[in-house]
Amino acid sequence: MLSLNDIINVGFRKSGFSGYRADDVDSFVDKIRESYEELLKRCSNAEAEVAKQKEENGRNLEKLKVLADKIEEYRGQEDEIKNALISAQKLSDASVREARHKAEIIIKDAEMKAGHIVEDADRKITEQKKEYERMQKTVSDFRSRLLGIYKEHLTMIDALPGFRPETAVQQQPASPQPLQPSQTNPVKTEESGPVQTAPEPESEAQPDVSNFED
Repeated sequence: MLSLNDIINVGFRKSGFSGYRADDVDSFVDKIRESYEELLKRCSNAEAEVAKQKEENGRNLEKLKVLADKIEEYRGQEDEIKNALISAQKLSDASVREARHKAEIIIKDAEMKAGHIVEDADRKITEQKKEYERMQKTVSDFRSRLLGIYKEHLTMIDALPGFRPETAVQQQPASPQPLQPSQTNPVKTEESGPVQTAPEPESEAQPDVSNFED
């Protein structure tokens, strides 16, 4: 390929008539034509490559624009997500504080109720103990009174006079009956024996009161 200096500094051989040889000029022109054709071809290829690069650059620019829009959208979403996370964190903290407060109230209320239940149980136990002691005292007093009344009745029974029946009068012998004429031997009447007196009743055995005494 001819350079610019080759074209400027070209020299032709002179012909016999003081002119340039036609074959040299034609050869040079052919070289120039080939060089320009190649140059045009390269320019065409370069233009096609440039157009292709422009088209690629356009697509890349579109992609960059889309990416830039996405980035801006993501940045906006990121801010929204951050705000949502901050709101969720605040809501979570508030919920935790509220739950702890409610738990403390429930625990205090349960402790108060448990304390009242324990106090009420202690009071009932104390009352039942007092009632049990009172019942024991009542039973003891009743036993003492009952034993006193029983002993008093025994004394009164001992003071009563005993029943002693008098000795029965002996029966008189039966009067003899007159003899019949047919009887030759007199019949002796049997004398009735003395009437036995009833035995005196023994004194009643007094019950043992030792089992009633403490």
